[in-house]
Amino acid sequence: MLSRTPHNTNNEAERTLRPVKVQQRSSGGCWRTIEGLADFAIVQSYLSTAAKWDISKLDALRALFQGHPWIPPGLEPAG
Repeated sequence: MLSRTPHNTNNEAERTLRPVKVQQRSSGGCWRTIEGLADFAIVQSYLSTAAKWDISKLDALRALFQGHPWIPPGLEPAG
């Protein structure tokens, strides 16, 4: 007997890319400048990595703007 239930495709990679696709759709399919795209990618990467370490996006941004950016363990500068 064949199952008609669709496979669950909501994996981690798709969840990571979803905000990018939503932004792309809401901006008309493109970013205005390559610098804007790069800035968006940097912020999304920072927030996505923080979330994977159970740091809320708001807490990560708050620390960043207070001059104490969250950095994953093992990537912190020595000293």
